[in-house]
Amino acid sequence: MNRRSFALLAVLAGASALVAPSAGAAALPVTVYVNGQPMSFDQPPEVRGGRVFVPLRSVFERLGATVVYDNGTINATGGGRTIALHVGSTQATVDGQSQLLDVAPYVEGSRTLVPLRFIATALGASVNWNSATNAVTINGSTNTAAAPATVFFVSTVPAANASTAAQPQIAFTLNRPTRPGLLTLWVDGQAATQFVREQNPRSYAVVLPYALQPMQHHVRVAGRTIGGVPFDLNWSFTTSY
Repeated sequence: MNRRSFALLAVLAGASALVAPSAGAAALPVTVYVNGQPMSFDQPPEVRGGRVFVPLRSVFERLGATVVYDNGTINATGGGRTIALHVGSTQATVDGQSQLLDVAPYVEGSRTLVPLRFIATALGASVNWNSATNAVTINGSTNTAAAPATVFFVSTVPAANASTAAQPQIAFTLNRPTRPGLLTLWVDGQAATQFVREQNPRSYAVVLPYALQPMQHHVRVAGRTIGGVPFDLNWSFTTSY
C-alpha cells in the first residue's frame, strides 16, 4: 500500500468515527413526559413514518380523556372534545371535523398504537420533540377547567318538524358516544327505552311495535355519554295517513 492510499483510508476511518455518535443517538429509546412527569408504557413507544406512536390508552388517560375501542374504531372524549380514529386509516375526526393523519394507527402484538402528537394536540395539549434526546414533552393540564362539553343531535329521523308516514323510521345520531344503558328515551311521554337499538356508539334506531297516530309526536332522549357528559334532548315531527 502506497502512502497516498494509506492517507485516504485514515480519512475515511475518521469520518466513520464522527458518524457513529449520531447513529447511536438516533437509537435512543423514546421517552415521553406529560406535564413534567415521565410516562411508563407496557409497550415502548415506536417511531413510524417520522411519527412517535404509543399504546392508545396511555396518553389519552393521562390527559384525562375516556377511550372506547371497538373493533378497530377508537373513540375518545376529553377536555370538551371528541376524537375518532380507525386502525389502518389516515382519516380521523375531531369534534365532527375531518382530519388527515400522516400515518395510520396500527396493531402490534396485543396493543393498538396511535400517533402521539396528533392525540395530544387534538386534546388541546402542546407537544415538543427533542431530537437530541428522543424525548417528547407534552404540556396540557388535566386540572384546568375545560370549556363546558355539549351534546347535540347530529341528525334525527324523521327530521325535526318534518311530516311523515304513520309508521316512520325513528333514529338519531349524537355527536358524542354513549351506550344503551346510559340513555333513556320517551315517545310522546311514554317510556320507550326498550325499543332502542344501537347501531354504533353514537347512532340509534327506535323500533316501535305499534303505529303512531296522525298527530305531532315528541321524542325525548336523556342520559350521559361514555365520558360522563349529561344530556337531555328532544325533537318533534308530525305523522299523517
